Amino acid sequence: MKILKNSGTTIPDKDNSHLAVIPLRDMVLLPDSAKSFYVGRKESINAVEKALKDHDKQVIVVTQTNTSDSVPEESDIYKVGVIAEIIEVKPTPDKKVIKVNVVGKDRVSIIDFTNVNDYLSTKYEILPDIIEHDSEKIELLRSLILKEFKNFIDITKSPHEILKNLSITTNNELINIIIGYLGINVNVQIELLTETSLEKRLTTTFEIILTSIENIQLEKKITLEVKKRMEKSQKDFYLNEQIKEIQKELGINQEDGDFLNTEDFIKKMESINIPETVKSKLIKEQKRFSKMPPMSQESGLIRNYIDTFFELPWNNRSMEPGDLNTAKDILNKEHYSLTKVKNRILEFLAVRKLNPETKGPILCFVGPPGTGKTSLAKSVATAIEREFVRISLGGIRDEAEIRGHRRTYLGALPGKIIQSMKKVKSINPVFLLDEIDKMSSDFRGDPASALLEVLDPEQNSQFSDHFLEIPYNLSEVMFICTANSMQGIPYPLLDRMEIINISSYTEQEKMKITENFIIPKQVKENGISDVKLNISSKAIIDIIRHYTMEAGVRSLQRQVATICRKIAKQIVLSSTKPEKLNVTQKNLHKYLGKKKYSEPSIYDFLDYGVCHGLAWSELGGAILPIEIVLYPGSGKITLTGKLGDVMKESAQTAFSYIKANAHLYDIKYTDFYKDFDLHIHFPEGATPKDGPSAGIAITTGILSALTKTSVSASFAMTGEITLTGKVLAIGGLKEKTLAAIRHNKKIIILPADNDKDISELPKTVKDKLEFKYVKRADEVFKIIFDKSIYLTKNQGSENGEVAQ
Repeated sequence: MKILKNSGTTIPDKDNSHLAVIPLRDMVLLPDSAKSFYVGRKESINAVEKALKDHDKQVIVVTQTNTSDSVPEESDIYKVGVIAEIIEVKPTPDKKVIKVNVVGKDRVSIIDFTNVNDYLSTKYEILPDIIEHDSEKIELLRSLILKEFKNFIDITKSPHEILKNLSITTNNELINIIIGYLGINVNVQIELLTETSLEKRLTTTFEIILTSIENIQLEKKITLEVKKRMEKSQKDFYLNEQIKEIQKELGINQEDGDFLNTEDFIKKMESINIPETVKSKLIKEQKRFSKMPPMSQESGLIRNYIDTFFELPWNNRSMEPGDLNTAKDILNKEHYSLTKVKNRILEFLAVRKLNPETKGPILCFVGPPGTGKTSLAKSVATAIEREFVRISLGGIRDEAEIRGHRRTYLGALPGKIIQSMKKVKSINPVFLLDEIDKMSSDFRGDPASALLEVLDPEQNSQFSDHFLEIPYNLSEVMFICTANSMQGIPYPLLDRMEIINISSYTEQEKMKITENFIIPKQVKENGISDVKLNISSKAIIDIIRHYTMEAGVRSLQRQVATICRKIAKQIVLSSTKPEKLNVTQKNLHKYLGKKKYSEPSIYDFLDYGVCHGLAWSELGGAILPIEIVLYPGSGKITLTGKLGDVMKESAQTAFSYIKANAHLYDIKYTDFYKDFDLHIHFPEGATPKDGPSAGIAITTGILSALTKTSVSASFAMTGEITLTGKVLAIGGLKEKTLAAIRHNKKIIILPADNDKDISELPKTVKDKLEFKYVKRADEVFKIIFDKSIYLTKNQGSENGEVAQ
């Protein structure tokens, strides 16, 4: 059985008449409690005035659900409130806000809000208290509440006067006083205000007291721990300051002092994002460092080791541009021609843009000196906005130059790879390994083998430097290599790279490069930008033909620089500065002196036994003169001219072929291989020569000497010959054809298998030369010699059996 009872003294309004309403922000008025608050809203001030005038100083105080609303709607106000009696009203000095003191009476349920005469009013019902007959439980809850509230007062060290009158209060008064004192949040107070069951209200109040006690104890515990840590931190700071002063007296620098403090050391590692695997190693080294005498040699080695890790980039990278057209424009702006090479670079960059995680190939530019390999790599870095670093590998013999020295050695350092990464401060630079074909090896190791790990996309994410002793990630580095020839690159290294051949420049290309790049650059560098310098096209052609002899444009650039220097000297010595200067074919000698290279001598026919082959070298193409003479002897062959083993073998093969097929031709000396010695000479003996491509030229020269038949000077030839007379394909065709044009050759004899390579030659080359394709040596002879050197079948059979 339950009894319904009113808790307050206010007589309920039987017709549920209206009372004025004052909404409060972040505040709940409880019955049996007094509160003061300021009222500034017009509607609330009107409500206070209405209560004082017509409602016996009574007003309903409610709480807003949303504190930000200046004019709350019905949905913004809790549906429970308290009838309050206004005790005192005091206006502030500016008359805009009033201070209201009230005392809470009864809890009420809001029925319906209305807004009349600029104030809020509502109908209401007084909430009854439901009192259960289980008085023992009620009394037990009351005693527990009093007991725990006393504990709360003790813990918070509040005045005990609060407890004096609690023993004689009713249960509702007890709840309202305690809840008001605990200062719990608005939602919990509204929940207690709405609850009609006394048992539940007592239970909730008891739980709130226990929670408050627990929170206060936890807060004290946390405060105590923080205080202890602060005390320890202050103590550490004091001791560290003492250590610094002691270190200063001992002559230890401040940076070493930072390394001695483990916490500062860890913070420094975290600031540069050193990987966790590396941190453990460095902390171990730091602890060793802190225990060593500052002046010991080992201390300096460890310091150098740690510094290396701090200087390496771990997470700093250059952002690649999104527009591939920009990269294309930069490549075209800085380099003329080289279309095939530029397209391959753009393909590489396009793939990297679509798939940044791809492990792209290692590019290797192979070509003669001065053709722009190094500057092309730098342009790639500029085009993709990355840092650029160059390492020259020419002459490197020691593996430690690549992998570094072990720390056990005195003066140990990281290898060139890691040192360069320290300089650029980026984990994704463009890395140029220049002159990779010029490396060599000795007892100190093979640097080419050390590069295998660097240039393998599957391995370089774990590159191991002997000095670091910990793998370092090189997978984001874009490696580009350069070489003059593939012959000097070890095959395992070559297998990891994609070869991009850069051929020699034609005269037309050299002229465009000179006009568009070299002249503007040299004018600026030599300080004559104010003078309008004009070097005529004929003058440029003369410089190319008579003052340079190269595949690239490096020497050409030096000649233009010479002209600019002489003009600069002329300007400085002259009292007046010329506005315009013309360098023509006629006055070119004033700037460059006499011609260094004259026009090749043109003869209709060469001497007996003389033939012109075509050669390729790291410096480009060249004519290969071959001279052959016979003299009495015993059939020996002599070779001179600084020849390689392959060239010697090619000469032996050519001589063997002629001996085997001598009966087919009108050779003046029937037993020449018994009665005569053969001397094959290659002029310009200081220049090394090797390779099999001079085979048909040597064979033709031998036949010319034996038949006393001259070879036309308009011919040049290239091709490897076999013992059975087959002509095999050769390489370096562009360089060889350019050399033929320089020496006024008109007809080039080529292996038939090289027919496919003609399409890649510049049009200016194809227009100046006639190409003859051969499969066998006898086809060469039919093109070179007239029919008088051939014997009829009957004549051949009289001299001996046919060898073929």
